[in-house]
Amino acid sequence: MTPTQEVLLQPVSDGDAPLIQQVYQASPKHFERIAMEMPGLADVEREVEAILADPNRRAYLIFDKSGPVGYLDYKLHYPDRADAIITLILIAEPFRGLGYGRRAVSDLEAMLHHDVERLFAAVYGDNPGAVAFWEKLGYRFLKDGAPSVSWYYKRLRRA
Repeated sequence: MTPTQEVLLQPVSDGDAPLIQQVYQASPKHFERIAMEMPGLADVEREVEAILADPNRRAYLIFDKSGPVGYLDYKLHYPDRADAIITLILIAEPFRGLGYGRRAVSDLEAMLHHDVERLFAAVYGDNPGAVAFWEKLGYRFLKDGAPSVSWYYKRLRRA
């Protein structure tokens, strides 16, 4: 596969749980790294319900022309009113290193630019690849959280 920058962020809606689970199943190393069992379809369906019920939470499936290649989940107005935090960006293992994550984050930054001063990213567990990803995108280390999360941020606009 050749590197790409062509992605489509499609808002998650009812019925998307099987597509999200498809991304999860193509990402077993992610779940190993965070010491979490692979979510079943019922778990993902409940997660979609929670996303759709929370007015500040957003999630997108990341598509290329072949289908879903990733998943992006973030929350507005957290940790402060003018902020947002990316709680998960997951590119399926066969598609990693091809620019999908970079492009998805770039598109999200452009979407949020007028509404968000700072965009945070949470890195769970010992994940040097995720740290390098965020740093390449211009995010700076902010702090270690508990029990095993580090926070990075990027200023999108001035207050």
